[in-house]
Amino acid sequence: TQSRGGADSSSGFTLQLHESFMSDIDVAERTQIHADVVATLAKNLSPREARLMRLRYGLADGQTRSFQACADAMGLSKTRTQQLAKSCLIKLREASEAESLQEYLLTIA
Repeated sequence: TQSRGGADSSSGFTLQLHESFMSDIDVAERTQIHADVVATLAKNLSPREARLMRLRYGLADGQTRSFQACADAMGLSKTRTQQLAKSCLIKLREASEAESLQEYLLTIA
C-alpha cells in the first residue's frame, strides 16, 4: 500500500522489523560477550579475585561499584581492594597475551 506521499507504507514496517531483529542480535551478542568475560574470570582468577571483578564492573547485576563499596562487600580495606583489582587486570592481560600467542603459534605450525 502507498501513503499519500507515494511511499510504500510496508517499508516502515520492514524497517521496524529490521531494527527489532538487529536489537535481538545486539542482545544476543552482549549476552555472549558477558558469558565469555565471566568464563575468562573463572578460568584465570581465584574465586575472590573473580568476585571482586564481578562487583567492581557490575558483571553479576549490571551495577558498577566503587573500590570502597567492593571493599565493604568483601570485608577488605579499600587499599587492598585496589591492589587486588590491579593484580587481576594484570593476570587477565597476561592470559589474553598468552592465548593470542598460542593462537598465532597454531596458525604457523
